[in-house]
Amino acid sequence: MVEPLREALVFEQFRTVVPASPRLIDAAWAAVESGRTLQVVTAEDSGITYPLEKLLSEVGGEWVVRDGRGRHREGLSGIPLTWNGGRFVREPGASPSPPDTTVGSGEVEVRITALHPAGQPLRLGEIVQAVVSVLTGTEPTGWGVAEPATEPWSAAEVAAFCRDHAPEPSGLVVVGPGITGRLRVSTVDGGVLEEIELAGPAAGTVRQEAIETLATALAPLVRQMLVTTHPGRRGGLRSSKPTLPAVPYGLLVGHETVGAKEPPPAAEVKMLGMPGREAAWFRLGSGRRSPSEELDEILRWL
Repeated sequence: MVEPLREALVFEQFRTVVPASPRLIDAAWAAVESGRTLQVVTAEDSGITYPLEKLLSEVGGEWVVRDGRGRHREGLSGIPLTWNGGRFVREPGASPSPPDTTVGSGEVEVRITALHPAGQPLRLGEIVQAVVSVLTGTEPTGWGVAEPATEPWSAAEVAAFCRDHAPEPSGLVVVGPGITGRLRVSTVDGGVLEEIELAGPAAGTVRQEAIETLATALAPLVRQMLVTTHPGRRGGLRSSKPTLPAVPYGLLVGHETVGAKEPPPAAEVKMLGMPGREAAWFRLGSGRRSPSEELDEILRWL
């Protein structure tokens, strides 16, 4: 049986900064509901925001870059694309562009999952507030359902919004000084799952002690926290130049997962929290192997 051609929903945005606007978010979910792929087409000097980058990943969308000569390529990998009459597809035999290896620290990226057990007070937004406060020295400034985030920051209002929309999932944008990201909340067996993805500030401005403080503060609250440095982001934007992948810095694993398991013998680990409910903070990049190799070993152990 020959599968029908899966058409794309093509959304053109020729502007310097392309955000996760209300129209683009609506287009993303319209594409999902109709079985199509969202393809966002921009100029080569455009940058996409972190919330848009994560939205495209969530819905299986693609970033298409058009250069000054009318050629097209995939925005993250640089692979040449061509129009087949229904969507942009990879050119036969095409290879990714070599990554930009310009020296630079990029931005810190923090990804967190936390489960709020059923029957307990739902304190959504407080983890976001803790991350932004530790990394920037001040609280978040705003939140909203799309970019720009139009509501002044209030963890209580974020929690109320998500409660009012339950059991449907909620997806929000959160911003702070030099930091932006997404908060997703969904009802699952056993409670409410909170997923947080934040990018910024510049890695060179964040002290190691701040990351250690963050791990200690969140040890009783989260299932998992991964801290990385991504060289492809500057000022909250991802440029269309292919870059090296993110470099893992540290992984926090909550007490529910760690339990009585013995950590991998080669890992640099610190146990945090109360006895019997300790989380494991793995500091990656010990020098024996690459941070990515160490992370792979820990994930296999988990």
